[in-house]
Amino acid sequence: MGKSRFIVLAAAAVAAVCAFPAAAWAGASPTARSTAPAGGWTLTLQGKTTKVLPLATFPTTAAWDGTKAGNINPTLRYVYKGQLLYKLVGLVDGGGPGFNAAKAKAGYKIKLFCLDGYTPSFSSKILFKKGKLRTDLVVAKLKAGQLLPDTEAPFRFVGGPPVTQPFNNKLAAYKLVKIRLIF
Repeated sequence: MGKSRFIVLAAAAVAAVCAFPAAAWAGASPTARSTAPAGGWTLTLQGKTTKVLPLATFPTTAAWDGTKAGNINPTLRYVYKGQLLYKLVGLVDGGGPGFNAAKAKAGYKIKLFCLDGYTPSFSSKILFKKGKLRTDLVVAKLKAGQLLPDTEAPFRFVGGPPVTQPFNNKLAAYKLVKIRLIF
């Protein structure tokens, strides 16, 4: 009985890893990941609903130019391409089609989950600057026209001019695999 129970549990664990490959790596040490999990990398968005976006089909319609961001971390001094943060948030914020600006202005928490265990969070109010949606907050999959290097992949959050919070004078988080909205 003990052996058959172990086999069932092991099979369930393998099935879970195949269904949610990025989740299997969440919390792994930065050196533990050398290749993509079975099924490829994904970005999981959790809010009122959940969406899983595969790396292969992740849009690269927005750009952030780190070469113009001043004296910041040298790994950020490149052009990054991906999708605007507010557009990703809009997929799961419960506002129907598109981004729910009223809910974001009222305030909720956006929490990022990275493979190295880094889990920064910040207010949805950061999505606005002087009342307008910010177009300089990007979840990137490309750096200098190439897929992110292993040290930053699968996704990297970049954007804005350097700020004092939440990322120690830079608005960035690498090895990103999940974004959760906390209402």
